[in-house]
Amino acid sequence: MSDFVWEFSVRLPRDAYTDRETARAGGVWRVCQDTATLASIASGWPPSRFRREGVFFIVYRMVVVHELEPAFGDALDATTWVSRLRRDMLSTREVRLRSEGTLVAAATQEWVHVDADTRKPKRAERSTAAAFPPVDVEPSAVLPSFEKRAGASTSFEFRMWESWADPLGHANHPDYIDWCDEGTSRYLRERGVEPSRLRAVAEQVTFKDSVLPGEAVLVRTEQVGLYGDDAVVLKHRIETERGTAADATSIRRLADDRAGAWRELWA
Repeated sequence: MSDFVWEFSVRLPRDAYTDRETARAGGVWRVCQDTATLASIASGWPPSRFRREGVFFIVYRMVVVHELEPAFGDALDATTWVSRLRRDMLSTREVRLRSEGTLVAAATQEWVHVDADTRKPKRAERSTAAAFPPVDVEPSAVLPSFEKRAGASTSFEFRMWESWADPLGHANHPDYIDWCDEGTSRYLRERGVEPSRLRAVAEQVTFKDSVLPGEAVLVRTEQVGLYGDDAVVLKHRIETERGTAADATSIRRLADDRAGAWRELWA
């Protein structure tokens, strides 16, 4: 640790990998969350202390840019720091994952400090803010710009399992990107394409409301653009009966897509 920049050795669990032996985007999101939690603990704020104080940080936006697909067993070096703190309520945390010095993924998480009972934004106490001072290390991760291009759409519904609830009693934020990729994967399967060929380029999710155990969830997916020579940009909306829970954008390509079939699937 140096000047509030924390470093940890992390590994993705076995169930984060596809039959191509490469990690799903959701698995990368989870190890980023673990890294943020480890940094919070190292800063003197374990989850138990937040509970005693009656406050939490909850994520309201996250961007991840994937550079490599880590293989199972790869030792990852995670580096994290807070890059901005606004009004002692809005905290921007950076996470970088590297393997043998090579960047695997860059993530930027936007967190809001809330009251535990009302879940409304609340200014952090001085001791909390002092534990997470912003430092300038490198620019935040951003979703790449892309060419707008409308295409096909799809949707699916499910009911959230009780056992999916996280320590705050709702769906954990990496679950949302799992649901986005599930909609995309089902679209692939229906067209005779092996879903494990899906490869993450980047994604961004803006969280608007929680998803609670037992709730019916609708995931809508549509093509909204093209990126690079072979990637498709997809917009996802996650809805419950109470309204929109999240809006997301994912940039995806197919592994070994030499003929450009991926884009034809969405045309």
